[in-house]
Amino acid sequence: MGRSYEIHPRPANSGAGWSLKLIENGQEAGGGVFPVEEENASAGIAWWNGLTEEKRRHWLMMAASAVPAAARHAYLLAEAYNEALDEAEAWVSVKS
Repeated sequence: MGRSYEIHPRPANSGAGWSLKLIENGQEAGGGVFPVEEENASAGIAWWNGLTEEKRRHWLMMAASAVPAAARHAYLLAEAYNEALDEAEAWVSVKS
């Protein structure tokens, strides 16, 4: 059966982000939590101010919102997912 993984969203009241379950031969073999980190407003403002107009439009679309703070949250959520995916792919690539 080998190795596989599942990535599931975490509830907002649990800190949002993602939960990773690593599976080996059909059994859970580990995992992790990849939360969306809280940050101060100045970090979000600096991020927004550093974006091109195209990137601003992209993250506003991903957030389904016209609010820059929602765009930042969508970005952080995507970053957390990518971290979970990187760990999962590394897990799968190791020979059992």
